[in-house]
Amino acid sequence: MKQFKIANYILTSKQKRVLNWIIDILIMKFIVVIVLFFLNSYTIANRIYSFDMIERYLFWSIIIFVYYSTTEFFLSRSLAKYFTKTIVVMEDGSKPDISTILVRTLVRIFPFEPLSFLRGRALGLHDEKSRTFVVMKSKFEQQMKEHLELESLEKVLK
Repeated sequence: MKQFKIANYILTSKQKRVLNWIIDILIMKFIVVIVLFFLNSYTIANRIYSFDMIERYLFWSIIIFVYYSTTEFFLSRSLAKYFTKTIVVMEDGSKPDISTILVRTLVRIFPFEPLSFLRGRALGLHDEKSRTFVVMKSKFEQQMKEHLELESLEKVLK
């Protein structure tokens, strides 16, 4: 029996990955604004807006960590991936566990990590280090269905 493996044709395009990144950034900024609005605290908002470069980096690192680790662990995708119909999976098609999601998320915090997508056909650094793939959900489900059908056919023929 052949083990399931992600086919290249179901990997999400670089353009869609960039779109995911932009949408996720906008969603994170929107969440911060909404939280500040409901806290009704101009003091906190003014403090955040006055952060220096290092404080701003640390603040957004925490936001990124919470956002991606929460959404990708519980939903297997960030909110942007819902819009683009993509999903995060392991090479064998399984859902990433919490330690894998944490590795993905921690690597994302590196300042120049988004530029890792400019390396031709290579995976992004956070995909590479966590051994995960972002795939088109419908194509993934179809490939998984075909694999399971083939697997059950092989069992019948034995």
